Amino acid sequence: MRKQVILLITGLLIFMLGCTTNEDVASGPFVGGTNGLEIGFVSEEPPERVFDDNEEPFDVSVELENVGEFDIPSNGIIVTLSGIDPNAFGISPTTEKLKNSLNGKSEFNNEIFSGDIDEVNFRDAKYKHDLAADFETFIRADICYDYQTTAVTEVCVKKDVTDRDDDGICDVNKDNVEASNSGAPVQVTTVSTRSAGSNEIQLNFVIENQASGSVHPSGTFTNICENNDDEEDRLDVEVRTATTGRYTVKCSQLGEKSSGEIKLVNNEKPIRCRITTSGAPDTPIEEQVVIELNYEYRNAIQTSLIVEDAERA
Repeated sequence: MRKQVILLITGLLIFMLGCTTNEDVASGPFVGGTNGLEIGFVSEEPPERVFDDNEEPFDVSVELENVGEFDIPSNGIIVTLSGIDPNAFGISPTTEKLKNSLNGKSEFNNEIFSGDIDEVNFRDAKYKHDLAADFETFIRADICYDYQTTAVTEVCVKKDVTDRDDDGICDVNKDNVEASNSGAPVQVTTVSTRSAGSNEIQLNFVIENQASGSVHPSGTFTNICENNDDEEDRLDVEVRTATTGRYTVKCSQLGEKSSGEIKLVNNEKPIRCRITTSGAPDTPIEEQVVIELNYEYRNAIQTSLIVEDAERA
């Protein structure tokens, strides 16, 4: 009887572990990671080979999994096909939007839950013409989507940041300040702080594109996802303190404002901001700084397709 009870408990534990969507345990305010969407063609959609002369209909389907932490709204993902003649294959339109929202991964009760998975489909394609011989072509899918990164860090503030007489809980001048980023392809790194006068702190950080796609300003892609060199490497940045109204933030790369557009060079951009501390208490405290990045991200995938002459098969 005891053996049966142990087996029953073991079975229940295995069943419970198999049903959970837990991936890991979050170690900070965010789950983290350096990707937004994981993208791929659905197996056999398209297939490796199809017949010509309207003989074999097939689908082209792109699978999208949100592995970051931003919830992409409905119609926030655009997929555009290229590389093939849409008239020859009877594909129209060649651009589709994902009508559903696609929520990112999340943390609850120290458990991490996977983000949503969905598909964009191009149905019933056929190669219309009668070939004299087989030929190989390539199908490319460009995927553009709205995304956001939220990074948080802490700076040591006090009214007179040059005063060194007290034994405070924190230090104004500090290299390698810890920054936590939400899971997203663009990240905030290399944070440091310095005193910049009696009532100012200088906050330095770097914004980096750490994934394989390209960054564009929000609203760049509305009806089609394609290369846009003029807007590439640009994104919107906002820097603010958690205590609203108490501190003024001005960043030289943002036109001496706390928000604006920047351009990455070689996938990164150093930012230097000044935080006014005249409204801070006399003794040092740690103040949270939030850095929010908004952008559209573009990735592409490609696969080969062989069109076979049905008469020779």
